[in-house]
Amino acid sequence: MGLSTSATHIIFFIASVVIAASFVGVAANAILNISNGIQDRGNMLADQLSGSFEIINDPTHMSNNPLILYLKNTGKVPLSTAHITILIDGINEDNYTVSNDTWMPGDTITLTVNVDLASGDHVVKVVLENGISDTFYFKV
Repeated sequence: MGLSTSATHIIFFIASVVIAASFVGVAANAILNISNGIQDRGNMLADQLSGSFEIINDPTHMSNNPLILYLKNTGKVPLSTAHITILIDGINEDNYTVSNDTWMPGDTITLTVNVDLASGDHVVKVVLENGISDTFYFKV
């Protein structure tokens, strides 16, 4: 009776250690994934806070086709032009060219949008891949 009780206790102890170790492994993996997500989000927010640009055109009497916009990097970090979203009067415009792929702080690039606009007041919003945006009101 004494030996079987000790053997049972040892088996339960080993089973408890195995279950606890597997739980710790799963929990550690979940915590690591959450930590990486928080770090990625922090890096993205840091990029958004230290990066900015402005559309620096004269808002009166803009050219029509093509629409030429001058974007100045007013932030502290280089910005990428690989994925730009251009909204003119709320409509996404895909037919555009950019003078440079990246631009350094203080540099100005040219964004040429091939669009035929009617005379009158318009609004353009330029959004970069990291979510930084600027809105510009102009007249054609």
